[in-house]
Amino acid sequence: MNKNLTARLVPAALTLTALTLGAASAQQSAQRQMTPEMQARLKAMQPVTDLAQTVRLLPDLEKNKATALSKAQAAQLLPILTTLQKAAAVQPNDAKKYLTQIEDKILTSKQLTALDGLFLKAEKEREAQRAQRQNTQGQGGGNRPAGQGVGRPDQNGQGQGGQPGQVNPFKQDRLADGLKAYVALLKKK
Repeated sequence: MNKNLTARLVPAALTLTALTLGAASAQQSAQRQMTPEMQARLKAMQPVTDLAQTVRLLPDLEKNKATALSKAQAAQLLPILTTLQKAAAVQPNDAKKYLTQIEDKILTSKQLTALDGLFLKAEKEREAQRAQRQNTQGQGGGNRPAGQGVGRPDQNGQGQGGQPGQVNPFKQDRLADGLKAYVALLKKK
């Protein structure tokens, strides 16, 4: 190869590499930073998220006879779960109320302890998945263009991260299927 051409290509390649790395770093920083509006919306939706996670994990209590719900507990829980299934949207205040009923009036301390263990296990799994995604992204794969959300649109075309009170996570995807199966199981008790 021509020495003169090589002398021009190497600095150009280094400059291009530096620009590409700088742009990738800026994009990752932009993806990690949430606007105050996003933070406020996330905080407002936290009770709904907490309720959804609790309801998602409740069927796991049935795997152990010591933590399975009794017939009386099932009778108390069913009206809450069917209300959640039918609701057009779940308001954060309603989510707090349902969560309080489930934790304070329906589940026993043994069941709550088991549920806490399930929460911790789920959180560790999520952290491992995040770390794996970050490793994959660091190797050049798995990046999504800036501005694309993670949630799939629901029936109204809104993402799962909608405004408080405009979304019902119990009508979407695996959570809806799991809740339907759990309600059927509780009805048999």
